[in-house]
Amino acid sequence: MLLPMLLGGLALACGPSYGGQDAKTPEEVVDEQERLGAEQEKQAAEHPYTGPVGETDLEKKLKWDQKQAELELKRAQRSAETCPASVTEPAPKGTGKVTLTFGNDGHVKSSSIDPPYADTAVGKCALRAMGAVIVPSYEGAEETVTWELDLTADGPPPEKPKGKGGKAGK
Repeated sequence: MLLPMLLGGLALACGPSYGGQDAKTPEEVVDEQERLGAEQEKQAAEHPYTGPVGETDLEKKLKWDQKQAELELKRAQRSAETCPASVTEPAPKGTGKVTLTFGNDGHVKSSSIDPPYADTAVGKCALRAMGAVIVPSYEGAEETVTWELDLTADGPPPEKPKGKGGKAGK
């Protein structure tokens, strides 16, 4: 009975050896890192990447978004083009050019309208409408946009016929 217990204890005491698990010295760690780095450089030299390196989504997001700016300017344009009908002061009829400078935060930093609208109620109204445009923020230089407005409207737009239940003709 004693013999099996002795053999069992001996087997446990002389368990498997896990060699090589000593703590590495700083020099050994540095040597291993240098060896791995050299292997990586060798692999990169053997298989060089020659394809185009495109912009990341983040880089695209940080640039001036011309499409979104045009969308927002068109919305503001519809509002600005109602200005001749909304002011009582007489003003010239025609087209006007608005120049907007956008800051990096996407807000209009400065705005102006060309003559003959520069100091008129219609011009001030159009500048308020166009100056309210906000585009996505971006990195880089300020963006200046010139936008043309049709300021020939004579009166308010005609009202749509109203009927019961919101349908015309009933």
